Amino acid sequence: MNKTLLNTEIQEFITTHLNSNIHELILKGSPFEGLDIKELIAQIEAKKKCALKLKTWFETPGMYYPNKLNIEQTSSETTARIKSEFMKGESIVDLTGGVGVDSFYFSKQFKSVVHCEVNPELAGISAYNFEVLGAKNITSHSKNGIEYLESCSDTFDWIYIDPSRRDAQKNKKFLIEECSPNVITHQDLFFKHAKKVLIKMSPMLDISVGISALKHVKTVYIVAVKNEAKELLFHQEKDFDGTATVHTVNSHPESTEQFSFEITEEEKAEATFSSPKTYLYEPNAAVMKSGAFKLISEKFKLNKLDPHTHLYTSDKNIVDFPGKIYKISNCYPYQKKPLKKAIGGLKANVKTRNFSEKIEVLKTLFKLTDGGDLYLFFSSSNGKKMVIECRLNTF
Repeated sequence: MNKTLLNTEIQEFITTHLNSNIHELILKGSPFEGLDIKELIAQIEAKKKCALKLKTWFETPGMYYPNKLNIEQTSSETTARIKSEFMKGESIVDLTGGVGVDSFYFSKQFKSVVHCEVNPELAGISAYNFEVLGAKNITSHSKNGIEYLESCSDTFDWIYIDPSRRDAQKNKKFLIEECSPNVITHQDLFFKHAKKVLIKMSPMLDISVGISALKHVKTVYIVAVKNEAKELLFHQEKDFDGTATVHTVNSHPESTEQFSFEITEEEKAEATFSSPKTYLYEPNAAVMKSGAFKLISEKFKLNKLDPHTHLYTSDKNIVDFPGKIYKISNCYPYQKKPLKKAIGGLKANVKTRNFSEKIEVLKTLFKLTDGGDLYLFFSSSNGKKMVIECRLNTF
C-alpha cells in the first residue's frame, strides 16, 4: 500500500482523470516524481469501477482502492446491505473478507466484526478504508479465515463465508465441493464457534443440492437486484432440524419485492391452467430461481399457461405480485405467415418462455426492432405455440 497516493494533489489528479483516455495517460507518464504511472492508472481504474457498484467507496474522500479485479469480484453495496439485514447480534466473523464491503455493512448490525483476508495487501487496504469510513468496530486480520477459526477459542453469534468460485486458472466453479474453502468439510468447525452460519454460493447452484449437502439449513435467501439473481445464501442454525424456508428478495431503486415459502409448500401445491386472459404475470428472477412455480399459481389464484411455461394469467389485477404484470392486447397462434402480417416490423421487447426458437432468430424472422412499450412473449399454452402481445400494466 503506497500511502503517497493519498496526498491531496495526487487524489485530485485521480478524480480529475476518471474519464480520461488511459492509453494517453500511460504515454504521458507520471506527473509526480517517484510515483509510477501504473500505480496512478490502477487507482483511476479501480475508483471508476466503484462508481455504480460501491458508491460509498467512490464518494468518500481519502479512500485507497484495491485493484479492479478485487472490486469486480466483491459484493455490491446493494447486496451487502440486503444481506446484513438478515443477521443481527453481538459479534460476527467474515472468513473471506476481501475488499470489506460485507464486513462494513455487518458493522451496522453487530457490535463487533472480525474481518479475515488472506492477502496481506488487500487486508491492509481494507483495514485502512474501514478507518476512513468510520467503522471502528471492525478488527481486520491478514489471515486465512479457516486458520483463524482453528487457532482461536472465541465464539461468535454468526459466521459468514463466501468461498472462492474460481480455481488457480481463474476458471469458474459452481459445485460446493469445488469452491475454496470447501465448506462441506468445515461445518463442524463452524458450529464449534457459532450457532448461526451464512454461506454465499453461486446463484447457479441447485437449491436442493445445497440443502442436501449442508447441515441444519434453516433459510435459503435468494437476492436479485433489478431482476437479476445475484446471490444465493444458505443460513445454517446449529441443531435446527425443521423444514427450510426460502426467502426471495428482488431489489429495485424504488421498491423491493419479497416472497417466502417453506420447501414443502411447493411440493404439495397444485397449479391450475388456462389460456391467456386479461393479465399476464411474469415472476421476478428471485422467484424463478426459487422454483415455486406451482405455489405461485395456488397462492395468488393465477392460472399457468402450461406445466412448463412459468407465466401466469388472470382476469384480476393483483397488486402485490412478486414480478411484472402486463395487460394483454392480443394473442396469436404461432403461424408464421399470419404473424408476419400481425407483428412484422414492430418495435417491441421480445421474450421467450418454453419456446424452442431463440430471440435473435425470431427478431430476424419477423423484422422486429428493440425498444418501446410493447412486449411480445413467444410462449406455449396448452402445448401449443403462441405469441402474446402486451404492455406493462400501469394500474
